[in-house]
Parts: sequence; structure tokens; C-alpha cells
Amino acid sequence: MNQRCKYTDYFLVVFFTLCLGFTACSSSDDVPELTVSNTGPYLLNVNHLELIRDTLEYHPVLQKSYDELIHGADSLLNVKFEFVTDKSEVPPGGTKNDYMSIHRYTHLDSDGNPYQDESFSNPLVDEFDRIRLARFSSAVYTLSLAYFFSENEIYAEKAADLLKAWFFDPETKMNPNMNFSQVRLGIPGTGGGGTQGIIDANDFINVIEAVSLIYDSQYWNPNHHIKLKEWFYHFSNWIVQNYNPDAYCSDYSCSNISTWKDAQKASFFLFSNQEHLLNSERHIMPVEDKIEKQFGVDGVQTHERNRARSQHYVYFNLRAYMNVATIRKNRTGYDRDWPVFESPNYGGLKPALDNLVDYIHGHTSTTHFNPNPEFDECRYLALFRPAAIAFHSLEYDDAADKLLSKECFNSNISLTYPSLKLLDSMPQDEFSLQKGD
Repeated sequence: MNQRCKYTDYFLVVFFTLCLGFTACSSSDDVPELTVSNTGPYLLNVNHLELIRDTLEYHPVLQKSYDELIHGADSLLNVKFEFVTDKSEVPPGGTKNDYMSIHRYTHLDSDGNPYQDESFSNPLVDEFDRIRLARFSSAVYTLSLAYFFSENEIYAEKAADLLKAWFFDPETKMNPNMNFSQVRLGIPGTGGGGTQGIIDANDFINVIEAVSLIYDSQYWNPNHHIKLKEWFYHFSNWIVQNYNPDAYCSDYSCSNISTWKDAQKASFFLFSNQEHLLNSERHIMPVEDKIEKQFGVDGVQTHERNRARSQHYVYFNLRAYMNVATIRKNRTGYDRDWPVFESPNYGGLKPALDNLVDYIHGHTSTTHFNPNPEFDECRYLALFRPAAIAFHSLEYDDAADKLLSKECFNSNISLTYPSLKLLDSMPQDEFSLQKGD
């Protein structure tokens, strides 16, 4: 039987129930009074962005990054994007406005029986909304950065149009839930999606950063900002209803999904004026407890090391921690978890990061993961630059420079996370690296 037909038949036979264990967020939920103020960004530091913008012409790498950014943003201006309502299948909820994706590593054999294989992705992933969300998020982020650095309203206009289409327009908007994310096709009882489906919402973190950058544009007004805050209030409420602090983090297994869930909650809570929830154990597990469950004293990530793509997942979990640490550091006032990250051992993350530094410099082979020749080690730029700033570590800054010397290039990272050498050359009263200054 044709694989495409098997998936379609499965939808028709099984997917006639709503949510199956997942709770949808009702549009009638009470929404607290939200402010029109721009409280973000939460990962990016506007002072750092302004420093980079002011020194572009003096730094060849930064200038190259800017040129690449503008070229990429220009290429997006006339692109026709797809939204959740453009998929061919109707999710079990009965409306295409519900987001839907399929589990990447669940496959069907020739007899239609499901099996798991992490070594390759199901090619039908791209027929659902996962790729649409990724393209949308990437485009909005690129356009917002282009607007910030060039101050050209054409980029903000395109970003705002995409945001309005994804979140507001009845014909194309996404409902604020992921009830049907990471559906395991062919496995009865999973029509409502899998608990690991929350990982798809990672792309919304950059969307929120982007909105903060176009806040002053003529194409983004207070009404838009309030409506988007309401959307993320509903979405964060959906997450709270479906994912307790221990979700995907038990004594036996605590995966990167749990870490990314915390990064998402922190971003979404901050944007929707629920900052008080970041210090609540009822909503987010204390980072000290989570690191203890995920890392050995030597930095080994016991729940990621033995996976088929262990190098990817070891990196991916550490990237989540850099988001969490950066958000915690950038907050004003008391933050429950920042003192843990500020400790000499970064709460237990330092051995894992230091092992990667040795690996990048070729000093030692690693036992923290199985090196994969298909893994692009230039991705470590997106780990070391944020780590250098979060922990004020010249060692991680040097590791990033080592990657640049190998002709690694990431314009988004170069334009948002300046080197410590550049930061330390500026007056510290203006560009302080200390939390709350």
C-alpha cells in the first residue's frame, strides 16, 4: 500500500476524537489585564545589539554578517508563506486552525505497522505544520533583526504581516494549543498528539524576541501587541494545564524536552505579564534539581549520551540551558535560578561545556557522546557565544573564535551575541555584564 494513503486512511479511521487526554484552551478563559508595554526581548540584550550596530563598519565579520542578514531579509519580502490552514489534512479537532505535526521518528513498515528509528526522519513530517512553523519563525526573526539594524520599515512591515496572519487572521491563524503535535501515526490512542509535542513550540521563543524588536515600527501597534500577549497567555495556560513541572523529567529519565519546556515557559510567562510564575515550583522545576537529574558530576548527560544521534541531543539540551540561563540573567530583581547559574560550577553545567571546549580544540576525544560525521560542528557557535556572555567566560569566547577560524559562520549569532573582547572594550557602566545592573 502507498505510504501516503496509509497515513490518510489512519486519519479517517482513528482521528474522530478531540484532544484525547490533552486539554484545549478555551477562548472564554479569563485573561488578566495585560499591558501594552514592551517588556522584551528576554534573550537578546538591546545594549549589545546597539553596540554591534554601532561598530559594524569596523569589524569585517560583523559587516559580513550584516550583509548576509540583509540579503536574507530581502529574499523573504516577496515569499508567499504557508500557514496552519494550508495543510491537506484536518486535525481531529475538526479545524485546520489547529496545529498538527507527526512524530519524526515513528515510521510505518510495509504492512502498516509502526516502529521507532531515530536514525532518520519520517519524510511525511514536512506535509504537516512543523516545517511551516519553522519557516515562519525563522523569517520573522530575520526580518526583525534586519529592521533593527537597518531601521528600514519594509522589513518590519513584512514581519508584522506574517505575525498577523499566523496569530490573528481567522482564515490562517493558529489556535493557541498543540493538542495534535507529534502525533504517532499508526499507534492507537495517540490521536491527540504526544507529550513530547511541546518541543515544536521552541520556534515561538524567537517569535517573541522578534516582536520586541519591531515594537516601535509603524506597522506594529498597541492593539497588535495586546492581542499577541493574549494569544500567548492562552497558549501558556494550555502548557500549564498539560505539562506539570516534572513532565519529561522523572528520576529515571529527564530529557532535553523538559529543559526546552522550561525555556518556553519562561519566555511565554514573561511576554504575557506572568513574570511571577518564573519563581514558582508549581510551574517550573528549580534548575538545580533539573541539572542534578540530567548531568553527572563529570558533565555527562546520562539521558542523551546513548541515543542514536547523541551528539545532536547533548548539544541541543545545552542550547536549552543557555536560553534558560540567559533569560534568568537578564531579569531584573530577584530570580530564583540565577544564583545557581552564577555559581563557580554553573550549577553543574561547567564540566559539560568544558568537555566540548576540549573537543573543539582537539585536545581529547570525548566520552560524553558518540561523534557523528553528519553533525555540523559549526552549530557550537550558537552554544559558546551565549555561554561566554551568560557566564562571562573567555574560555568559551575563545572556543567560538576557534570555530570562526575554521570558517564557521552564523550571522544571527554574530549580530546578537558580541564577543567578550568587544564588550570588555566598552565602558562597563554602559554595557554591564552583571545581572540587574
